[in-house]
Amino acid sequence: MKQTTAEENDINKELSNGNISSLLRKMAIPGVVSQILLLLYNMVDRIYLGRLHDGGTALLAVGLCLPVSYIFNAFAFLFGQGGAARAMIKLGGGQRDEAENIMVNSVVSIIVSGGILTVVLYIFAEPIMFFLGASTSSIDAAVTYMRIYTLGAVAIMGYMGFLQFVISQGATRQAMILVVLGALMNVVLDPILIFGFHMGVAGAAIATVLSQLLIAVLCLNFLTGPKSSLTLRLRGMNPKTNVIATIVTLGFSPFLMQITESALNIAVDASAQRYGGDISALGITLAVSLSMVIWMPSSGINQGAQALLSYNYGSKDYDRVMETAKTLLRFQFLFFWPMTALLELFPEVFIRIFTSDPAVIKEATWMARLYAAGFFVIPIQAVFQQINLSTGQEKACLFMVIIRKLILHIPLLFILPIVMKNKVFAVVLSAPISDVLSVVVTFLVFVPGFYNKMKRLKLSED
Repeated sequence: MKQTTAEENDINKELSNGNISSLLRKMAIPGVVSQILLLLYNMVDRIYLGRLHDGGTALLAVGLCLPVSYIFNAFAFLFGQGGAARAMIKLGGGQRDEAENIMVNSVVSIIVSGGILTVVLYIFAEPIMFFLGASTSSIDAAVTYMRIYTLGAVAIMGYMGFLQFVISQGATRQAMILVVLGALMNVVLDPILIFGFHMGVAGAAIATVLSQLLIAVLCLNFLTGPKSSLTLRLRGMNPKTNVIATIVTLGFSPFLMQITESALNIAVDASAQRYGGDISALGITLAVSLSMVIWMPSSGINQGAQALLSYNYGSKDYDRVMETAKTLLRFQFLFFWPMTALLELFPEVFIRIFTSDPAVIKEATWMARLYAAGFFVIPIQAVFQQINLSTGQEKACLFMVIIRKLILHIPLLFILPIVMKNKVFAVVLSAPISDVLSVVVTFLVFVPGFYNKMKRLKLSED
């Protein structure tokens, strides 16, 4: 059995007794920076590819692979987020061996599922690209990018999945450093491979895979080293279906969130294109892209809270869990309100970063304002979804994903254009309505349910 080091004792002591506001701030800042870097990381390929003589085709090829990236993220979160939350709950309860067994099963599941996806997607790359909208003029570039990208599935999924175990321990500073190194590698390799070696989209794909492979390897190095609260041991590992099942039940919510996000993006783009043509389709794409500037840092704040929530829930310190929940909600509102206000007041400033077309700017401006209108209250839903994930409440977490995306947003996307005269307006309006209604359900059902459960658990311990 691994001996607990002084450094690990310090981390565990902080999680158990440290000032929650200070701890959350300390853990959230690296998480936010990591997510911002990840956002910029995803833009680098597009910036360089747009400078090619056939930049439009190259950008389309990369854009067509976006649903594939959602699939990789979905499986990475299925085993990564589900496993990380389960492991930290066990560690908080003093069950180190079980926590480490969960982590090992998660890592192996990520590697195996990545290998399977590589084989399937590589073989069927061409029909998949045609299905996602590739034309005869863009199919070669799209297939080239996708096949190289899918060869790196294990690296890409490993980066997203293994990183969850680094973050969940509260090692968000180390996680930030790993993401920075990967981003720097991508920035350096992109121009060398795209322009220096004249590899075009192939160069962009190789740069992406290699930089994410670097992060995955560094994550494994951290998890097998002395600074990790849990030690990853692959030698003699025996996968257990019952352990994988517990990981999957909790990880299914973030998995479904990624899958529905991909399907929703496709449906929104298609609806905007159907009712408003290319201008509306590009406008809603920019509006959604701008919303990610808010959502991704917000997820960094949530990631910073996961270690506090999971560890203290596992150690049965329910007062501390409730205090963390209140502090996290306050932090998220302090972030969402000014960010959303900036987007509502000055959307045109941000839109001009991506386009100078007056028609697109005009369309995207009102779309961005309407699309983000529900963000003033959405922290309630986002926070309690994270709380349910971090404390192992898989059913509640799953329902919160279903209510916002499947029960509300997707049906509204098709119903509102039928009953409203302005079809494009109706498509965009479906987003804030689903946001507000999901918050109402959260406030009426999940907020009181969470606090009542914490009180019952506390009384049972007393």
